Amino acid sequence: MRSHLTTNVIRKKYLTTAVQIGLIMGMSHAAYAVETTNNTENDEAATPSATLDAITVYSDGYRSTGTKTALDPNDAPMSYTRIDQDLLQKRQADSVNAALRYEPGVSSESRGTVSVFDEYNIRGFKTYSNFYDGLRLPYDGAWNLMPQVDVYATEAVEVVKGPASSLYGYAAPGGMVNQIAKAPKSTQENEVQLRLGHQNLKEVAVDSTGPITDTLDYRFVALKRQKDGQMQTTEEERLLINPSLEWQATDDVSVLANLFYQDDPEMVPSTPLPAVGTVYKASYGKLGSDAYAGDEWNKFSKEVFMPSVTVNWDINDQLTFKHITRYTDAEAQQRNMYNRGFVEGSDTILNRVAYTTDESMNNWTTDNQLAYTFDTANTSHNLLFGAEYQETDSSAIYYDAGANGSPNLDLSNPDYSQVNTATLPLDTYRQTQDIEQNQLGFYVQDEMRWQDLTVVAGLRHDNFESTTEQTDASQGAVYNNETFGNDASKTSGRFAAIYDFDNGLSPFVSYSESFQPVVGSNFITNEPFEPSTADQLEAGLKYLSPDHATQGTLAVFDITQKNVVVTNPADYRQKVQTGEIQSKGFEVSGSRMLNDWVDLAASYSYTDAEITEDEFNPDVVGNTPAQTAKHKATLWADYYATDKLTLNAGIRYEDGMQIDKQNTDELPSVTLVDIGGSYQINPMLAVGASINNLFDKTYVGACYDIDNCWMGPERQMSVSLKANF
Repeated sequence: MRSHLTTNVIRKKYLTTAVQIGLIMGMSHAAYAVETTNNTENDEAATPSATLDAITVYSDGYRSTGTKTALDPNDAPMSYTRIDQDLLQKRQADSVNAALRYEPGVSSESRGTVSVFDEYNIRGFKTYSNFYDGLRLPYDGAWNLMPQVDVYATEAVEVVKGPASSLYGYAAPGGMVNQIAKAPKSTQENEVQLRLGHQNLKEVAVDSTGPITDTLDYRFVALKRQKDGQMQTTEEERLLINPSLEWQATDDVSVLANLFYQDDPEMVPSTPLPAVGTVYKASYGKLGSDAYAGDEWNKFSKEVFMPSVTVNWDINDQLTFKHITRYTDAEAQQRNMYNRGFVEGSDTILNRVAYTTDESMNNWTTDNQLAYTFDTANTSHNLLFGAEYQETDSSAIYYDAGANGSPNLDLSNPDYSQVNTATLPLDTYRQTQDIEQNQLGFYVQDEMRWQDLTVVAGLRHDNFESTTEQTDASQGAVYNNETFGNDASKTSGRFAAIYDFDNGLSPFVSYSESFQPVVGSNFITNEPFEPSTADQLEAGLKYLSPDHATQGTLAVFDITQKNVVVTNPADYRQKVQTGEIQSKGFEVSGSRMLNDWVDLAASYSYTDAEITEDEFNPDVVGNTPAQTAKHKATLWADYYATDKLTLNAGIRYEDGMQIDKQNTDELPSVTLVDIGGSYQINPMLAVGASINNLFDKTYVGACYDIDNCWMGPERQMSVSLKANF
């Protein structure tokens, strides 16, 4: 475990490195710009500067998240969405959760007031870990340290629905989210943005890209954000520095170096509230959207440092190679509280337990891809071979003050300054864990096209190993030392096909599989748990009009997850692997450019998730898991009033979310309205404004059970001034 002194030294070193690289790139570009200007002035044949075209959605080196190839998502036999940076800014999306607000089949803000991790449900299954440029952001599956990438540093957020283990190894059954990093460009573009808003929001962001030499391009992305958290006494603060360089070594070889640094000294931890006072009225009424079950003492901080190198090599006209390696160094410190329900006979006095966590993580991940294109008879092939390896070392130390050593909270008259650090007995319970994990996967995929039929078939085999050393102590006395491991070996497949008709309709069908390692053992046999597995059958229809003004997707899916761990409610230590969850449903989405002034996008999804097996809790069989909305509908409109003024508005609706897996009650439906707009003052300057949750509706975003609920995000307003030059 790192000491805080060591942590501060490392933090300063990483921050200094990121800033130095950014300054060097800026000075190098300035020198190149002067040289280029002088050469142009002295060259009588120099052509006048031309206005740059708008940025296209897909770059020349684009590779789809769904296939790891250049296959256009519209031609891919799967449910696929791409949310670009322009749309992210229109919707005031400061997080991945916010970016997914309008995505069908996704419950994206189950902990809407929490900023310490990205958590969402896709097609009825919870997902914690995002991908960044096609590589998984590491997470040990046990604690709170989950690296995040601010959406301002991403070109787009891509969502692939359904199991994806045939390409990416272990993954959640519902789908995956991949953040595409902003990459250097060979044309000069600069953006500076200032933003002010609700909750004392203050933000400045910079995005600059262009050539340093004829063969070397740079990009520098930086952001500083400060704001109050929604819950009382909480704050948020972020510093992002993300320089990158791309070197065109030869006509066939390019090397991209990316350095990502993000420091979050203040974040909002997950401190849930009980259903009484949020979902239901208490004796004092209902709590406001800023209600908090914590204390001023609570705090969460996180730092992430991720350098990476990507090599693309066009070996010949048929053979290409891609290599990407990324190192992650991350840490998080937390002071927080969880509640143990109300004091007996009261609906105002909340039992709380104070605890702290100190976590660190190191990870190496590398993915190597060899693609070979060839023809056989009337069929063209894009054959992909890949090998991926990742290794994670993480550690955590947990201190708990116990219920007797932690102050209660009167929700009807809260006092948020009760914790006395000098007397808080955090040594009541201590647990330390050192976790080592590694995964090695080999995969092959053939993308075949015969006339208008495209077939994608793939297999991947993974070996996963995990070892955890755990120590438990009370009042400083160690009473347990144990080491437990978990190994998994799994092969996952996918077979999918799509047929393109001349009228723009493209029916598709697919079968895909996934797995997730499970830590722990069967309490009866003491055998380590097997991986949970899932498979999906999906059929759908895509449409793209000849003028590309109208497009849409309809998908029907059936996912079954097996080997789910279930727990004896009478003794949480008794666990077996006999659970099963099934999720069926459909999603429909579409967009239409009505004319030169109005664009519309709409979606609806129905998700019928059901617990189909639970040995310890037979009464929940047939119930819906918590934190999954059964119905979700969205509508978004852009109105281009003039060549300078753009207005936009959206409506979001969710219904059918259960309070707990016992289905004791259903959360009220919620309808939210978002609006925004921008005005182009001149070719360089633009002002913008946006309001999420326009009518400031107070609502509960989700509950895990009767004691753990999270409020939804309150109204958020901001204005911005942006300069592009």
